[in-house]
Amino acid sequence: MQVTVEELSPVEKKVAVEIPWPYVAQKLDEAYKDLSRGVALKGFRKGKVPRPILERMFGRQVEQEVVKKLVQESFIAAANQHDIQPVAEPIVDDAHLHKGKSFHYSARVEVRSEVTPKEYDGLELGQRKANVTDAMIDQSLQHKREELTEYKVIEAGQRPEMVAQASDVVVVSVKGTVGDKPLEKDGVMVDLGDTEREPIPGLGKALLGVPLAAVDHEVKWTISSEDSRKELAGQNVALKISIKEAREKQMPALDDEFAKDTGEADTLADLRGKLREKLLKEDEEVARGELKQELIKELLKRNSFVVAPALVERQLDAMMHRAKIGMAMRGVDVKNMNLDEQRLRDELRESANDEVRAAFLIDAIADKEKIEVADAEMEKKLAEMAQSRDKSVPRLKAELQKEGRLDALKHQIREEKTLDLLLSRAKITEKAQEASPSSETTK
Repeated sequence: MQVTVEELSPVEKKVAVEIPWPYVAQKLDEAYKDLSRGVALKGFRKGKVPRPILERMFGRQVEQEVVKKLVQESFIAAANQHDIQPVAEPIVDDAHLHKGKSFHYSARVEVRSEVTPKEYDGLELGQRKANVTDAMIDQSLQHKREELTEYKVIEAGQRPEMVAQASDVVVVSVKGTVGDKPLEKDGVMVDLGDTEREPIPGLGKALLGVPLAAVDHEVKWTISSEDSRKELAGQNVALKISIKEAREKQMPALDDEFAKDTGEADTLADLRGKLREKLLKEDEEVARGELKQELIKELLKRNSFVVAPALVERQLDAMMHRAKIGMAMRGVDVKNMNLDEQRLRDELRESANDEVRAAFLIDAIADKEKIEVADAEMEKKLAEMAQSRDKSVPRLKAELQKEGRLDALKHQIREEKTLDLLLSRAKITEKAQEASPSSETTK
């Protein structure tokens, strides 16, 4: 077999292969023998059908199968021989058999980027100081109040006017249109006091004052053109609503009794102090993550190289999947929203390219610095993950192994070790923070 390799770009090669006819003829003989064993033709014993008849009846099919096998086997051999690291399936050109002649074909293939890292030591970075404000503590207390909130069924005659109020949570059935799309759903829960998590923007406000015994009550409104859910912004809504159940939220007062009910403190002051410590620790982790992202940006600025388009497309697929999951978690019906996927892919392409480049660059730095992951480090990470997921280490390890994710976890630990090493060598200064009148300085 003769192989020539031409570099079309730093991430694409053209591989030309020539296979002598005797070897091709041997593969054809083997293919026809295998075919003969399984073919039963009238007038011939099994395995005794003459080759000319098989060629006339199945020649095209056999040649296609032989060509496919020849390309697969020879390309793998050529890649190993010339240290080619494909990242996508090769695109094969002009692969045809001609009796008595050598078999030729060429293949274009995208390959792994060759990265020689540079200028990664002593980077100058700015890190913000972790901070907790009164507003952040108040918000955390509010979340705890929501956790301890009771939802009591509103009985007939309980109120002078039995209509929905801002303190209510109702379960409704809706039927109508949002824009030009029909909508019919049952069992929709709406917190009339929480506009951020409404199934449809403006639904909570539309329900205020509606009788709690309403059946097919008509409501109409127009969603704000500035709504954050761009796919719904500016749409006209026309619905018939039936209230199936109504409950009143009874939130606990912010006092020492509330603090005791959380099981975390005996007084409200102590609870605020513990929340401050917890939030500060969380913000320290966020600030550390931001610092790592700044480090990666600086690394990419100093190391210019390209990556295979196929890898960027795969990363885009993953990012699109994450985006759709995020939309679904916000209550957006992705299947019926006319999502312009190509536009979204185009918007995410630069970020996807940077993520792929960052992965290659960090991997190359790890190789250069000879960073490895010890078994003890893997076991420690698995123990942390198992504890957070309330599973045993053996069970978690078995699940990850079955899903083929153990190697990915090891790669993640190696990447984290590499970034930590680079941060230990970086010149980090504290970023100045703008003072806020409502903020408290954390000591």
